[in-house]
Amino acid sequence: MERVLVIPTKIVDDLVNGNDGIFPIELEKLRDLIEKSAFFIDRDVAESDETLRQLIPYVLMRQQGKFLLLRRTKKQQERRLHGKLSLGVGGHINSGDGETPWQALLKGMEREIREEVNVEVVQLSYVGLLNDTSSPVSRVHVGLVYLAEVKFLGLNEPDMFDFWFMDLKEIERRREELEGWSKLALDFLKRPMPN
Repeated sequence: MERVLVIPTKIVDDLVNGNDGIFPIELEKLRDLIEKSAFFIDRDVAESDETLRQLIPYVLMRQQGKFLLLRRTKKQQERRLHGKLSLGVGGHINSGDGETPWQALLKGMEREIREEVNVEVVQLSYVGLLNDTSSPVSRVHVGLVYLAEVKFLGLNEPDMFDFWFMDLKEIERRREELEGWSKLALDFLKRPMPN
């Protein structure tokens, strides 16, 4: 039985005032909340309990100004996302990923990146907390968004994804094919960045 890292939904709601989007919440504050309040439960319970949010690292990958865009094939486990385009790489954090919740999150993020793509991470920067209440899937997950500057070497699961590197204008033209989190990430990336 897979056990995944969760945090009470109320904590997320308090951080984002019940709004959807990506919020630049201080990483240290998030780390403290996760260390104090996150715990592991059976995934089949977490998938249907909206009082809890499964913590998902969601890594946006950029190479030479273009973003990695993935399409999930029918060989993926999560049927609800088949055929959708994704800007992020990530997944569930398991109980075997680390000793403490925060350590598990960081090591689980590294594991998820290695499972899906073969990249050399040149720089990894925390972006913010992603909240999306628009669907039954998103209401039981919350994302920690990171931006990785990478050297892309290929897919580690080539039968699970199709992929492209595109600039934001090209991705915007395919907006209707994006999964919900990727739409929020695209909107965030299109905002003017502070100097």
